[in-house]
Amino acid sequence: MAVPRILLAAVLLTGTAAAVLTGCTPADSRPTVAAASSAAALADDGADDPWLDDDDLDDDGAYPTAGTVAAPEAPTPECTAPEPPPGHQVVIVVAAGPAELTAQPARYACTPPRYEATGTPVHYAFAASGVDATLVDRPREEAAKPVQLDELVTHLNDCLAERDPADPYACFGNAYDVVLDSHGRIMRIAEIGTPAA
Repeated sequence: MAVPRILLAAVLLTGTAAAVLTGCTPADSRPTVAAASSAAALADDGADDPWLDDDDLDDDGAYPTAGTVAAPEAPTPECTAPEPPPGHQVVIVVAAGPAELTAQPARYACTPPRYEATGTPVHYAFAASGVDATLVDRPREEAAKPVQLDELVTHLNDCLAERDPADPYACFGNAYDVVLDSHGRIMRIAEIGTPAA
């Protein structure tokens, strides 16, 4: 890298000397020669010269190209919690049995898995008249599918035990949208397939 610096310094000095000498008179020739010689001394000594500053060089000594300069990150949209329909609430299931489940109220978060458990666990019985249950078929990106209650309970227990559930289903953080009857029993329960990111 020393040769290009010397060449650059010589070119700069030649251009500067030519420009200065053309406007010189005998009275001011001495300071001009001194200024030119001090610029050459700086270049030879390797002193910091703003024209020869290599702070912008990459580690390999090359100047960065347009492709190597990091682009600024795009601003992210604000996180907005989805509004559940009237009569619906989102819970995080912590235990499931054939007649009831235990769940905590959930709040929406801007990071996966999107819903976080809050508050004290509550026991919910299933409605005696039957329960509409659905699971998300995320691997095939199909709409939620109706299932029998015992299939949903088995799915919940697999997810709670961190086992792979039966195909074609997956676990999404055990967040469920529930609708209660007038006695506080679950009459509808739907798995919420939260996005991965």
